[in-house]
Amino acid sequence: MEKNKEKCKTKYPVMLVHGIGYNDRNHPYWGNIPGILKKNGAKIFFSSQSGAGTIEENARQVRDSILVALSETEAEKINLIAHSKGGLESRYLISRLGMDEKVASLTTLATPHRGIKAIDSLNEKSELILRSLIGVFELMIAADGGELIGDKKVFEQFSREYMDIFNEMVPDSKKVYYQSWAFDMKKPETDPAMKLFYNISLEEEGPNDGLVSVASAMWGNFRGVYEGPQGKGISHSAAVGKRPKLLSEGETKALEGFYIHMVCELKESGY
Repeated sequence: MEKNKEKCKTKYPVMLVHGIGYNDRNHPYWGNIPGILKKNGAKIFFSSQSGAGTIEENARQVRDSILVALSETEAEKINLIAHSKGGLESRYLISRLGMDEKVASLTTLATPHRGIKAIDSLNEKSELILRSLIGVFELMIAADGGELIGDKKVFEQFSREYMDIFNEMVPDSKKVYYQSWAFDMKKPETDPAMKLFYNISLEEEGPNDGLVSVASAMWGNFRGVYEGPQGKGISHSAAVGKRPKLLSEGETKALEGFYIHMVCELKESGY
């Protein structure tokens, strides 16, 4: 029994890096996932960066959180598990802020490494429509306890053009293990709040989680697409446990198992 309780006890502590619009200091961004990982032996920390900052601004905040976590644990390195934009901020701090000596591994979940084509296409057709959709997106975040973004540059960083430049300027470090996962809603009804963007992204990029396409989420060692139990589909936000009402008890257990397996693999790989 004791051995089972330590199956997620990795060599290095784990930091969960949240995405856009939220700050995990005052919002349960990861739902019950941190609790279930701790129950199975993982040492968990949170990134606590702003939900409204640019990649560069937030990367500095995540760096500071990492240094605090390493000081508290006296560990040499940390494992980062990053969702959405948090993955870009993690890549930036590793390669541009000299943190590759402090990061053992980076696991990105639904991170738009190649941008969000739907945003570019909407902008080309009508900037007004795009602004309106972003406004609705911000209101949804605010109603859910998140932060208003405000800065147009934050959304511009999701363009494919920006990410092409970003990927040139932020090369992977050979000192860090990179792996990635994507999610797929499968059908619009999976998450009504993300239905519109899912349909647009499906037409523009193919399978997606209501925001980020499978193709854009691939980075480093691509581990596959998580579609929920029986392949019923799971959305961008539900996949991190942030919207538990979208998941049945069985789907919640399956999601917990997905994260436990992820951290167990890091342990088995020596991280």
